[in-house]
Amino acid sequence: MAENKKRIAVLVSGGGTNLQALIDAQACGKIGNGEIVLVIASKPGAFALERAKNAGIEAKVIARCDYTGIADYSKALADTMT
Repeated sequence: MAENKKRIAVLVSGGGTNLQALIDAQACGKIGNGEIVLVIASKPGAFALERAKNAGIEAKVIARCDYTGIADYSKALADTMT
């Protein structure tokens, strides 16, 4: 029976150096039973979005300033990841 991979979403806000480390680890098979399938940035111009694009990973922007409070923002994040 094939093993199901865990779908991973990475939240970013800037340059994405940690995201790049995760992308590199995934490419080398070091993530194991996981696969990065989504990158969510809190800022539209975050370079991490370009890193995701270059790696063929879906990327979205959910700007915190577009929501009235943390509860609304958290709901938007959860809705995007389901």
